[in-house]
Amino acid sequence: MKIASRLLAATGLAVVVALTASASTMAQKNQATLRALDKITGRSTDIVVKVGEPVTFGSLRVELKTCYQAPPEEVPESAAFLRITSTQPVAVETMEAVAAKDAPAAAAQNPKLFSGWMYASSPGLNALEHPVYDIWVIRCTAPEPVKLPERVTIPESVEPLYDDIPAGVTETETPPDEDIPID
Repeated sequence: MKIASRLLAATGLAVVVALTASASTMAQKNQATLRALDKITGRSTDIVVKVGEPVTFGSLRVELKTCYQAPPEEVPESAAFLRITSTQPVAVETMEAVAAKDAPAAAAQNPKLFSGWMYASSPGLNALEHPVYDIWVIRCTAPEPVKLPERVTIPESVEPLYDDIPAGVTETETPPDEDIPID
């Protein structure tokens, strides 16, 4: 019994140390991809939420406070701090995510449904408890970089693209192309 408790304590300590070490290397991102499930219809939808720009999915208002992503060389992990509240039923017909500014504000009797960290590797650890919807974190990302237009390449041609004659010199003043013997 004593050995089992020591082994459990040592394992717990190792897990805490490992999580602390990996948490220090996680990079903060400004948007997250969430997966939302409508339990009634069985349809799932991926939602991209930016920090400070809440979206509405069905009757839920989802607000991303911060998001962290582990680097690619480490064990994959995403952690997002979400605040989910109830709104008036909106977008129920399409079940698409809409901008929160287009949805009515939550009524006073509609409580906060979830506020806390969600982890991509353990969606059941800290989950939204709702009779109709499930929401969990897929990944944290940064916005795509702005793509520059393609470089224009000028095809090589037989004729030169510029005049070989220097400026201010006429064609008659240029020396002939043939070799003239010098005496």
